[in-house]
Amino acid sequence: MAQEYTHFIVIDDDPINNLLCSKRIEKNVQDAIVITFTDAEKGLDYLKSSFSKPNVGKGILFLDINMPITSGWEFIQQFEKVDTVIKNQILVYILSSSINQNDKLKAKSYPDIIDYIEKPLSVETLKMLL
Repeated sequence: MAQEYTHFIVIDDDPINNLLCSKRIEKNVQDAIVITFTDAEKGLDYLKSSFSKPNVGKGILFLDINMPITSGWEFIQQFEKVDTVIKNQILVYILSSSINQNDKLKAKSYPDIIDYIEKPLSVETLKMLL
């Protein structure tokens, strides 16, 4: 599975977390392509345009929930409406500093969210996902 997932998208309003995730992924995943966004809307536009054709490749999305303008929850609500071709190519993980149980429970209520991961993204967690 590790070779199947080489596209990584990180959507977080914190550029330091984006940099940390990028470096961690690039160091531990061969041929990784990492794209980061501090704006959830731009991230969604990227997913729609880049994964609109079948067999483009698989991607893993790390999504923060507490962001200004468009929160991770609002992003997920919009993501649920995108074409199935796109959704089938993206695994969505919440990557958040929130330790609120309600956030974890809410994440489980969305069928498009695979799991909830607490920041920072660790090498161990990354290896478990792959």
